[in-house]
Amino acid sequence: MRDNFIKNQMQFVEKDNIAIKEKGNIELIDLNSIVKFESDKNYTNICLNGGRMIISSRTLNLFEKLLLDKKQFMRVNRSEIINLNHTIFDNSELQIAGKKHSIRISRRRGLAVAKRIVNFSKMNQ
Repeated sequence: MRDNFIKNQMQFVEKDNIAIKEKGNIELIDLNSIVKFESDKNYTNICLNGGRMIISSRTLNLFEKLLLDKKQFMRVNRSEIINLNHTIFDNSELQIAGKKHSIRISRRRGLAVAKRIVNFSKMNQ
């Protein structure tokens, strides 16, 4: 079932979209509008810019596998995948643009996150 989900979604991800089922309807969401994915047990909260949140019955691990080739998405801790296009790195702190709270970065992923942010920043200059 997981492999089917990833296989079916890849056609959308290649076009920078993702298909999410919510309340019986399937909605195509532009990947650039996604701020972060946040784990909530066996569900994933998909936070969009503008403050909207969609709850998916898929796990964070599935979204991580699905977005593996998308350089703007990175898993920073056990419960979050962030879109680097919506983050600000200032004074060694990672924040979502327009939000006041910091993003926790796990110790294990700290160095990889720092390198990825530096490389991502260079690519987008």
